[in-house]
Amino acid sequence: MKISRLKIENFAIDESPIINERAVGGRDLLLYGGNRSGKTLTFNALLYALYGRSGTFGVTPGQRSEVSAYFDNSDAVLRERRHRYEHEDGTLDANEGVERFIGPDRTVRLQFIPSNPADQPISRLDGEELLNRIRSVLSSEHQSEIERHRRARAETEHLKEIRRRGEDRPSVNQLERELDSLPISQTENRIEDIEELQRLIDSGEIESISARLQKKDEVAERLDELYDKRRTLEDTLKQKRRELSDASRYTQEVNDLIIDAIEEFTCPVCGRLVEERVARNRLPSNCPQCGRPRDLSELRERLREKVDEADTQVDELKDEISELEEELASVKAEITELQESEPDLEGLNQFVRTALKQADHDIDQLQERTTRELENHRQELEQAKSKEEELEEKLTQRRQLLSAFEESAELADEEAERLEQEAFDEIREEFTDRLSSVYKSIAPNLGTDVGITSEGELEFPGTGSEGARSYDRLSSGERRLANLAFGLTLARFAQESEDAHNWEVLILDEPLTNLESDIQDAAARYLRDADVQVILTSPLDRVQSHFRDDESEIVSLERIKTEDSTLEEYL
Repeated sequence: MKISRLKIENFAIDESPIINERAVGGRDLLLYGGNRSGKTLTFNALLYALYGRSGTFGVTPGQRSEVSAYFDNSDAVLRERRHRYEHEDGTLDANEGVERFIGPDRTVRLQFIPSNPADQPISRLDGEELLNRIRSVLSSEHQSEIERHRRARAETEHLKEIRRRGEDRPSVNQLERELDSLPISQTENRIEDIEELQRLIDSGEIESISARLQKKDEVAERLDELYDKRRTLEDTLKQKRRELSDASRYTQEVNDLIIDAIEEFTCPVCGRLVEERVARNRLPSNCPQCGRPRDLSELRERLREKVDEADTQVDELKDEISELEEELASVKAEITELQESEPDLEGLNQFVRTALKQADHDIDQLQERTTRELENHRQELEQAKSKEEELEEKLTQRRQLLSAFEESAELADEEAERLEQEAFDEIREEFTDRLSSVYKSIAPNLGTDVGITSEGELEFPGTGSEGARSYDRLSSGERRLANLAFGLTLARFAQESEDAHNWEVLILDEPLTNLESDIQDAAARYLRDADVQVILTSPLDRVQSHFRDDESEIVSLERIKTEDSTLEEYL
């Protein structure tokens, strides 16, 4: 599809160039003019024709802007009060029509080369995006298959995150915490204590223990004192260990603390959970949702202060706990020694002592309470074990599902990587050969072959003994030529592929300015010989000379005139 007729009026500013129903007929078109003649405005008007307001580079069209492009297949895109696309089957919304009948903007836009090197295609695309665009043009079916596997992986990872975190049901972590919180071991220990007490009651030993304690002699008094001290020490130790656990969490890496904070975030646009892997990868300098840079220095500093404070507190708590444990061990040793010296106190322990005190040494009352508590605790244990089985079954199912998701994601990854490698071999063998041919034809003195890395970085020939150079090391002029060659190569591949897109036009804004005259001539000749329609802007007489034939059109743009005004008039 080429442009056969063009209309531009009132684009962005009242003084913009007017191209009124200009017949182009699919031929090459030069928009010629000096400084401030509206060349870049016209370039943006062509972008506006296809993509509306979002398509331009820093230009805001006005409400009165009228840009229409008519194509050689009788289609037309009209940007007036109503933005529409006219096709033989009827009228559509302009954006929908362009996407459907011309092609996806991510590839078509690569054939619009602005004058600012920073806005040119190679400058705007990172390595992965560059490979994606090239693959789309070489084989849209191949690229679609790769994207399908990537989407499958992303969807699988998303489902895995939902199941792991529990967006729609308890998460794996929640189930694990619930399982860990079941009081099975505590209940079993309590049952053992109650059963031992029951044995003492049944054997009659409890009566002699009770009588011995009620004598209040020196040993009994000392044991009473030691058991109270033991209880106090054990309670204090529990409290200190809780404090130690709370303080210790601040001694983890600061990034891990931030991850804990953002782990449950969801994207405000799509509502999806942010994968922990993604969050961790982006954490050092970017927002986990949008990936934009953000400054974490203040947050990091505050957290580091907490870490330092916690480190000191942790050391102090460890010392206190160590001292308490030594004191408790000493108390336990003395209790054991006293009980061993008194045979009738052999069965005494903390639980028995407490039970006797609560029953006020009434053995009948103690028997009744022991029987009741033993039955209650056995029921609690049965319920806890039943809950344990239920949770373990849920966890097993959830883990199997997560494992299946993980396996599916890995398979999708492997298949995408295999297809990407196949496509990369094709890019290296076909695309870069064609790109090198174009680049050498327009700039024969700049080197030979253009290469590409597996990361999608283009490598350009060096000068003299200099080795291959990355795109970032090229001069602004070389970047212009590289993008010109890149856009033309893509246009030719797209022209050969029915699936890529239907846009046989290369549009360039001052691509040859500030280049050496021989390169200007070589590039202009090459563009004129290209089998795609070339529309470019230029202020150069040398370039104009290459468009004076029956196969091209020249539109002379006049300098935009603005009224002079004084500061007083302006204010």
